[in-house]
Amino acid sequence: MMHRTLSTALFISALSLQVAAQRLPDVSSTIKGNLILPVPLGNPLFEAVTESVGQVDGLIQFPVYKGLGVGVGGKMTWFQVNERALAPIVTTGEIRRLALYGKLSYERYTGDRTFYELNARAGSSTYWFDCPTCGDSRAGGFHWGMGAGWYLHATDNLAFGLTLGYERDAHTFGATDLGLNEGFPGRPDRLEKRPMQYLLVGMGFSTRLRKAPDSGPGW
Repeated sequence: MMHRTLSTALFISALSLQVAAQRLPDVSSTIKGNLILPVPLGNPLFEAVTESVGQVDGLIQFPVYKGLGVGVGGKMTWFQVNERALAPIVTTGEIRRLALYGKLSYERYTGDRTFYELNARAGSSTYWFDCPTCGDSRAGGFHWGMGAGWYLHATDNLAFGLTLGYERDAHTFGATDLGLNEGFPGRPDRLEKRPMQYLLVGMGFSTRLRKAPDSGPGW
């Protein structure tokens, strides 16, 4: 009985040491891309006169120290002018936004194939307003945001995930952006009370810039 008990204890100890010795994957340089639906927050005028089409985001980032990393990227966002809200003055048009940014991130693996990311971004954004009354209207300013993502590896180097974030631009949307000098039809307000800000919900991928383990040493 004592021999069996001792054998069991040794087996459990060996198993515990093996589990403790397992290393989680390391964080490596990656290319990331996201398809995002931006939802205006606290901007009722902009939300009323536009419809979100989508946002495409792409970047490259590099690890620096124990999960901390830096990167650079850009995103393009499209909005469609809501012709029902502005008819008969404006019946067609779109708004495009380009944001270029630097990124600070923290990544950590929670298992062999899963990891999460927390990030902060800062840069600049430019809006183009394209409609019959807009003329050559554009605006720009400081851009910043923060977000989080949860990823699952499909292969050794390719992972897919869900992202959630918030971002803000130093531009306040108003009727003059669309060339409506008399204001929005049927609305007393001519200017938003807050700068442009969005809730971001999306899906993305993350590609490690390294060779797979079975194809030779990593980069």
